[in-house]
Amino acid sequence: MATLRSYLGPISIPTRPIDRSSKADFNGIAKVSTRSRTGCLTCRRRKKKCDERQPICSGCDRNQLACEWVSNELVPRTRRSRCRRQFAVTQLPHEAQAMLNVFAVPKPGMVERLLSHFIDHSPRWLSTRTGTRRSEFLKYLLPAVSGNLQVHNCVLMIASADLAKYCRDDVEVQAVAVEYYGKAVSALQGSLNEELATMAADNLPGSGDTRIVPHLNAAAALLLRRLHYTPEDLALRGFLFELFCYYFSLVAFSHGSKLSLCQASAIFSSPIVTQYLQQGNVMGTSQRLFKCIFQISMLAEKVLSERQFHDSPARMELALLEQQLVTWQLELPTRRDTDISWLNDAITSELYRVACLIYIKKVLDTALSDHSPPIQALVLTFVEHLGHLPPDAPSNNILCWPLVVVGLSAVVCAHQRAISTRLGQIYDIWRSDILCQSAAFLRQKWRDDRNPNRHSTAASCEEHEKGQEESTVMTNDILKLQFPVILV
Repeated sequence: MATLRSYLGPISIPTRPIDRSSKADFNGIAKVSTRSRTGCLTCRRRKKKCDERQPICSGCDRNQLACEWVSNELVPRTRRSRCRRQFAVTQLPHEAQAMLNVFAVPKPGMVERLLSHFIDHSPRWLSTRTGTRRSEFLKYLLPAVSGNLQVHNCVLMIASADLAKYCRDDVEVQAVAVEYYGKAVSALQGSLNEELATMAADNLPGSGDTRIVPHLNAAAALLLRRLHYTPEDLALRGFLFELFCYYFSLVAFSHGSKLSLCQASAIFSSPIVTQYLQQGNVMGTSQRLFKCIFQISMLAEKVLSERQFHDSPARMELALLEQQLVTWQLELPTRRDTDISWLNDAITSELYRVACLIYIKKVLDTALSDHSPPIQALVLTFVEHLGHLPPDAPSNNILCWPLVVVGLSAVVCAHQRAISTRLGQIYDIWRSDILCQSAAFLRQKWRDDRNPNRHSTAASCEEHEKGQEESTVMTNDILKLQFPVILV
């Protein structure tokens, strides 16, 4: 790691300079611009006169633009008429012109920049640890990056996608983000095809012709057969399984009804996975709660199909899981000298535990009002715990799911503000559209709750069309909600 880190320099995020040039002078008299034919490339593109001063002409210096010149080593090409050249360029939309360089080979400096970005910032994405433990996973992940081209491309894909959020005007960053995404997905598809062929030869389940989407289902297929043999790097295996359990549990919540999750179920039910999750790099001490989310999501689908049976097996299993969550309540310490890392983990676990309890209650009883005392008592407990978690806590990066689930039941304005504010604080660090869409989703729900008459006419028409049987389904049924994004 030290060797690789020594080759990487600091991150420099370029910004597009402001073009202060104008077609009129300060007296309002229009200037006559003459397009430069022999000046720098920047002035020629801008159709401005260039004084050809090198290395930076006066126009680029004045407007703080990058001054580019024609290289003497350019290969000559066949000339075509100016009219045809202009027609070809002007017919391309702006988005299409930006894609012209998508498949260009990245410069060496860009690769170093992406690796540097990953090393410096991935502890914030991929870990909830504090202090020296926050970057421990890099010790076993970086050797895999340098020793495996597929892992190397995946890491560059993740780094470029994150960097692109902050450099929206940097065409090169946007281009390499698309390029490495294509490379990583192509390589993963090849590995998946090999895995499926092996599974078919061994007559293992999951080797049918059904497409495995999204990518997490592909990850389940790749990980399933690796549960029962000793890996070369046990720490890396544990980190990967922890990431898988975190993402897939929330995918099951958001899109479980649309996916085939049998392979993931085998992974979650394996006792070996519990051993892998002991590191707690991603989820801290909340591992068992993420497994609970997956179990609740799977049982909720069965409850939906068995609602006519009051004592269905799925309902009974959910009730037992609810009792188990109640017994998991932690007594948070009040002393100020408590270990910060342990306290952050404990608060995060409590936030997820409370959100799971609300989730179960709303699945078991769709007629339960958000204003009911049991629900509001849980919301109050959640908001109180949230107030003790620092705005810059490392576990903020995994809080989107509990914030949205509890936010759906928040009816007090102060509670709504606390949840909305925390989503905004996380966005200031993450810059993820998931947080914006989740906040907008909650705000719309809160507005609809405050103005129920806005949709009463439309709702009554829909109920009349669907018939008397379906009209009894309440609008606060969490299984009927269409979430805008996967809440990760």
